[in-house]
Amino acid sequence: MNDKSRLIRVLISTKPSPVKPYAEAFRKILSNLFSNALKYAEKIVTIKLLPFNSDDNLFHIEFKNDGYVIPAEMKEKIFEPFYRLKQTEKFAGTGIGLPLSRSLSELHKGKLELKQPADGFNIFLLSIPIHQETEINLDEYETIESEDSQEGTDEDLVTPSHNVSILIVEDNKEILNFLQKELHNTYNIYKATDGQQAFDILKNENIHIVISDIMMPVMDGIELCRRIKTDVHFSHIPVILLTAKNTMQSKIKGLENGADAYIEKPFILEHLLAQIKSLLVNRENTQQYYAHSPLAHIKGIACTNADKEFLERLQQAIEENITDMDLDVDTLAKMMNMSRGTFYRKIKGLSDFTPNELINIARLKKAAELLAEGKYKVTEVANTVGYNLNSNFSRDFHRQFGVTPSNFVKNL
Repeated sequence: MNDKSRLIRVLISTKPSPVKPYAEAFRKILSNLFSNALKYAEKIVTIKLLPFNSDDNLFHIEFKNDGYVIPAEMKEKIFEPFYRLKQTEKFAGTGIGLPLSRSLSELHKGKLELKQPADGFNIFLLSIPIHQETEINLDEYETIESEDSQEGTDEDLVTPSHNVSILIVEDNKEILNFLQKELHNTYNIYKATDGQQAFDILKNENIHIVISDIMMPVMDGIELCRRIKTDVHFSHIPVILLTAKNTMQSKIKGLENGADAYIEKPFILEHLLAQIKSLLVNRENTQQYYAHSPLAHIKGIACTNADKEFLERLQQAIEENITDMDLDVDTLAKMMNMSRGTFYRKIKGLSDFTPNELINIARLKKAAELLAEGKYKVTEVANTVGYNLNSNFSRDFHRQFGVTPSNFVKNL
């Protein structure tokens, strides 16, 4: 096998990972190192695959540039997340590329290091084992790649959803822009640099998740979280606190104010992505259970005490008008002392249903509750919840809960 073939074998070698295939990780390493070499160079960049033979266990790629020579005492510091040399701050960047590249190279059982400068050049050396624990057979690679692309591998990807809007609140513009860049292909992104700006955005936009730093001017993340979780207009919105403070006291304070998750800086992006996905999936599971379980109470989708009180008042308002088939969004919004837009966003955020859909589900759940008491006939229950035709009631009940009213009673 020649050197080129062996290198290709390494490039596509894989190992099971909860985050991503190693082929993609390796491309990420190379991309970051190419980018850094070019960005910080004055005039000259040299990238070279060093010679190796069939007896070697590693191959090495050398990245050289003639930019600002990094001092020896900084050779490890530059691999810390978000750290940037003052001499390179004029260049756009986040301080994430090198730490990520080193982490990924170590996952490959390799290493990334800054060697001693030579002739005014910075020298980064990437060393990777030629063989990984698990490798793809080159002869079968084309077939495997084709199958993977068809399957979609849902577990390896954050479910794409531009219907989900995330508000990022961070006074460090580099981190703010980094998060926007990494998340905008999957989610709608809104940005704020302090808690007050964030709260103003919440009033006007349909936000599904807030990711907030704690240490910020004007209004910090703890206060923003407290205000979100105690204001009935926003209390259903999950909050992820993102901070460099790693004391147990600060964690407790965040959780006491209703934070749904707490991630310390420096963080791994995949950890944040997994946390976002987890919150969305858990919320969806709760909503689906409520919607399709005849006797599940609406309070089950409450996220906070404010949500619980809101839903209890909403349930009461619907039940008091349950025979009114003209009950609509405007009428309910007035009963709940909310504007139509705010009421719509609140219901959609809590249940993922429109207010009209939620009214119909609440009507059918009231019917299930009455049927479960065993005191009424199906026709009587249908009339009680506002249905004039028993056939329409049976159709809607079956469509919502997957069982006819009569079979529901039998199964009890």
